[in-house]
Amino acid sequence: MKKKILIVEDDSLISTIFRMFLKELGYDLLGIVEDGKEAIRLCEKLEPDIILMDVHLGGEIDGIQTTEIIKSKFDIPVIFLSSDTEESTIQRVINTHSYGYLVKPIDKKELGISIELAFYKHKFDLDQKMREKRFRNFISDSPEAIVVVNEGGSIEYLNCLGLKLFKTAYIEDIMGSPFLSFVDDDYQNEFKEKLERSIEMGKGIEYTHLKFKTIHGDLFDVGLTGAHIEFNGKNNLQLIIRDVTQEYAYREMLAEKADIINHFYDGVITFDLNGIIRSWNKGCERIFKKGEKEMLGSPYSEINFSGKEKSFAEDLLIPTSENNNWELQLSGNIEGKSVCLNIFCSMLQNNKGIDTGIVCIVREISERK
Repeated sequence: MKKKILIVEDDSLISTIFRMFLKELGYDLLGIVEDGKEAIRLCEKLEPDIILMDVHLGGEIDGIQTTEIIKSKFDIPVIFLSSDTEESTIQRVINTHSYGYLVKPIDKKELGISIELAFYKHKFDLDQKMREKRFRNFISDSPEAIVVVNEGGSIEYLNCLGLKLFKTAYIEDIMGSPFLSFVDDDYQNEFKEKLERSIEMGKGIEYTHLKFKTIHGDLFDVGLTGAHIEFNGKNNLQLIIRDVTQEYAYREMLAEKADIINHFYDGVITFDLNGIIRSWNKGCERIFKKGEKEMLGSPYSEINFSGKEKSFAEDLLIPTSENNNWELQLSGNIEGKSVCLNIFCSMLQNNKGIDTGIVCIVREISERK
């Protein structure tokens, strides 16, 4: 399909030459106009692929002003034509982000090359804008907070959840700020190295835990990952950030509880439903004289000290599941010493109420016996 060309030129002789050139080059000439306002009207009506624009047009607006209007309204690529090579003129042209500047008199072959380059560069720019639009939509609709960091380490863009993360409703509060300025001082050096290495080597960032700061300086825990993307025509780092404050507080609470249980004087053992030992505290080490590493993953029969064959289902699982709780006493020898143990068992359940195992509290009652 022939590319459609509109000429905006107030010199009739040059227009005639261009008409001839375009015909010989195989382009479709939509028309020739002499002033900017008429060019704008025809752009809306004819939708040209390329515009050849004289810089110094007569009338109320010159070629550069006309191009700025056409770009904002229709986004049609413009190639400027002029014999003017003054620095001030060239600078004005540069600011319009035009697709070429041909100095008169113009060679036919050079004109054809410039049109082809302008057409395909504009097509590439449109594809790039579409990709960035889809990416922005992806960021906006993402269920996670996303922050885009440029090669200088500054925040280039962030979505609504990102603003919520920073505790602000205004993107201007964050845009352009160094990302590291929101990282707690204790984590600055370590994460700075990761960030710089990622940007320098073009690699992502594996899951990392940080203490983060809001714009008000309040600290909270985050987990983040990073991937390299192209954004605004440049290589950037996309960070997906999640507030894990509650998760870390819960982990700390569980760790504290686990530490308390581990230091119980009584033994605490948990089994899965197959009788495999899943936890073994220091009280068990004291009572059974066997370490945690040795016992984890072992079957119930490994704690046999009575000399009798042990069945997890008969001894613990069936009676505990039937009664929810079960208490029994076992006697035997451990390292040549006569031992009597009282064992209290309860079922373990997940948050859906499904049985997942058994927990046993083991107390030595040898002296009492």
